[in-house]
Amino acid sequence: MRMSDGVSAGISKGSNGFFDGGAIIHLKLLFVAASWGLAWAAGRELALALPEAIVSWYRYAMTIPLLFIWMYFKERGSREGKSAIFIPRGEMFWKLAWIAFFSTFLYQLFFMHGMERTAAGDASILITFNPAFTALLAIPLLSRKLSRNLVFGLIIGLAGVGIVTGWSPNTHIPMNQRLVGDFLIMCAAGSWAVSTNLMKQILESEDIEDKPSPIAIVAWASFLGWLLLTPLAAFDLVTFGSAAIPNTEGWIWIFYLASISTVLAYAWFADGVDKIGATASA
Repeated sequence: MRMSDGVSAGISKGSNGFFDGGAIIHLKLLFVAASWGLAWAAGRELALALPEAIVSWYRYAMTIPLLFIWMYFKERGSREGKSAIFIPRGEMFWKLAWIAFFSTFLYQLFFMHGMERTAAGDASILITFNPAFTALLAIPLLSRKLSRNLVFGLIIGLAGVGIVTGWSPNTHIPMNQRLVGDFLIMCAAGSWAVSTNLMKQILESEDIEDKPSPIAIVAWASFLGWLLLTPLAAFDLVTFGSAAIPNTEGWIWIFYLASISTVLAYAWFADGVDKIGATASA
């Protein structure tokens, strides 16, 4: 049994079957997983070459225009009597700000600082604990119920984490450094899980008059998170000077992270959350 199978079964309300939503949704989510897999190698290369915060800032500086262009073409003509694209106001602005804080600001900082200290292979395995965090946080955030299957899935997941951290083949990285990196990657998984449930909370609500689409949530969360990253990126630029500017290879990796593993993958992941639920998507 995969960890995600055991964890997903533990949510007894609002969880959907694995094959719900159609083959296209699942093919999209498979692509998401593959693109994020390569993102670990890209993240490791960039974390070793550049200051962490400014890498994330560059990434989202490329990402945000693409997301808003996508949102415009996807939503134009479907918002009769409203603005051409969704614009968050009032309480919705703060809901999206919280998603931005967890999915962009915290996640990116934990991700980059973790990738500087641990191996890409270790990190890519540890991040699969994300469904466990998603399921646990769905209990208070989405009023899901705890079950024995969920507890069993969590135990399996924790055992896997112990194996990865204790018997990693990446012995060229000092154990103390790798443990810190592994912990930061786990924190990244927790941050992403919070944002996943907050996103589903918005998408499931029936009381929102102008409800944002999945792509609108991703676009605005990226923009607001990018604003939060800006002071840290400016500090990196002042502190490190030209060392904070990528070379050609670095720009290629950043472009990949921005266009494929962020814009396309995040948008399709958000669509999956909307169609088949937070835990199944994770």
